[in-house]
Amino acid sequence: MYVAYNKPTKTFYARWREKQPDGTEKHFSVPLMRRSDQYHSKADVRKSPEYKSILAQHGEPDFDAKHAKLLLAVAEARGKAKPDAADQAFVERVVSDDTAENTLFVTFVEGTYFPWAEASLRAKTVAEYRSMWTRYDIASMVSGLRVCDFETKHSANILETIAANHDVGKTTLQHVKFLLSGILILAKNKGMYKHANPVQDTMLPKARGARDTHAYALDQILAMLRLPFDAMTKAVIGVAGLAGLRESEIAGLHWGDYDGIDIRVLRSIDRVTGEPNPPKTPKSAAPVPVIPNLKQLLDAYKATVALDSDGNPIPDAPMFPGQRQKYADLDKLALRVIRPAIESAGLSWYGWHGFRRGIASNLYALGCDDLTVQRILRHSKVTVTREHYIQVRDEKVDQAMTKLDEAITTENGKHAARVANGESN
Repeated sequence: MYVAYNKPTKTFYARWREKQPDGTEKHFSVPLMRRSDQYHSKADVRKSPEYKSILAQHGEPDFDAKHAKLLLAVAEARGKAKPDAADQAFVERVVSDDTAENTLFVTFVEGTYFPWAEASLRAKTVAEYRSMWTRYDIASMVSGLRVCDFETKHSANILETIAANHDVGKTTLQHVKFLLSGILILAKNKGMYKHANPVQDTMLPKARGARDTHAYALDQILAMLRLPFDAMTKAVIGVAGLAGLRESEIAGLHWGDYDGIDIRVLRSIDRVTGEPNPPKTPKSAAPVPVIPNLKQLLDAYKATVALDSDGNPIPDAPMFPGQRQKYADLDKLALRVIRPAIESAGLSWYGWHGFRRGIASNLYALGCDDLTVQRILRHSKVTVTREHYIQVRDEKVDQAMTKLDEAITTENGKHAARVANGESN
């Protein structure tokens, strides 16, 4: 008997062959469970009550066939003709300890961590982690290293090598550090690592700072809305620039999430799978007020969609449906429709998140304090709003530079007058 895994259905099976009275062999396959956090490898399944029950029903010992010789040797050493339960428990303990001691870091990541991540994390996060693992060839940096031997110096070497060979910023290095830390945390929970997480003490190497981020000014947003877009595109831009929703939240809106006064964020669309997930955080589900100017855009768009018998949009229908999928791909909408139009009008495209930074900066410039802006953006911490979203110009600096320009203009005027009068410099 052995454990098999079916990738399309993400299901583990117990499979075996039995000899029939006519001399032929019959194959049996029994579904056990779907892959999950608890059962994400064949080794986990072999320890499950379901698998052990099937083994007991067919009179097979509860251990991997490759350890049969070890079990017999233990029984003989104890003077027994056949191994008993105590011998089997001893062998299982030895095998478990041997696995924990000798599993390679690369084997654990590719065979255990990523399957666990696929079952537990958002598809977008897993895709980003797999991309980092492959793009920076981290496997080659830990080749031959066992999980149990991983130390702070190894994570430091990984980060330093990436910084030296790639044009990355500190944010990217921090994400790699998150990946390494998550791997060690899972290893510790699986009994394969017995020390404190060594990645936590790893210092980030020198790297370039974050690239400049941009926030749309209010006049830029209004200029976009004056362009001859269709009603849906204007509504999308309006929700982004006048309500500050994230791109994935805009894509996941249903008409039932909007009551004419507020928008409630109930789902976030994964950019990899196109499937809905719960909001990013509990605070992300807070209602977002719809101002009259945005309501006009939504009402104009609502007049173009299918209505139910009461004259309202179907509540469960996506507000912004895709052409070939349930939810719209806003990146494609920006690439094919919005960006060409606004650039032709002399405007710049800074991505969807530029609208979110824009509403933060515009509200702050209008006198809203940072705590209020945080509530509107639904951030968990005001420091995130303050440090990464609100972009302000120092009025005193602007005034000082204006005075300098005026002084230069005045002096140039005086100089021109002296020259005209034949005076020397």
